[in-house]
Amino acid sequence: MDKMMLQKWLAAGYLEKGQLYATEYGVPQGGTISPTLLNITLSSLENAVKSATKRSDRVNVIVYADDFIITGKTKEVLENTVKPVVENFLRERGLVLSQEKTKITHIQEGFDFLGVNTRKYRNGKLIQKPAKKSVKKFLRNIRETVKKNQTAKTENLIRLLNPKIRGWANYYCHYCSKRTFEYIDNLSPIMAMG
Repeated sequence: MDKMMLQKWLAAGYLEKGQLYATEYGVPQGGTISPTLLNITLSSLENAVKSATKRSDRVNVIVYADDFIITGKTKEVLENTVKPVVENFLRERGLVLSQEKTKITHIQEGFDFLGVNTRKYRNGKLIQKPAKKSVKKFLRNIRETVKKNQTAKTENLIRLLNPKIRGWANYYCHYCSKRTFEYIDNLSPIMAMG
């Protein structure tokens, strides 16, 4: 990417209702451009990793915004070959690999990525289901909405809750979510009481 053009674009500011607002520094967190810029920044990560490994290492890279997972044949390949390449790749771009979030694990132990837990069980089945953190966060959000709107009319509360519930359910409906959905359904009366 042309760095000079990107720098000018980031400093160009934005227009809202005919008024120009200057951009002081960077991009707003949660804005739509932030994940796009990170996808561009990390777009050649796969090439860097593949060029440092052999085909027999069976390394794969999946990137989404600032999150990524890298799979490989052995823990040794990931620790001794892939991790140093990733750290160097990020350093060249002014980024650092988060030691708290970085985890090298076996697929049978499972891992969370984008709110989904992926795990291969001993019977050979690979199951993806909502991550426990995502379930807790969703339930906390629903409880907070109900508590903040205790005096609201029922139809207004439903209007507030429906998009949250529908969005969450739509995101996870393609995964193995039946038990999670049942668990949340069973908690509904309890959450409504406080």
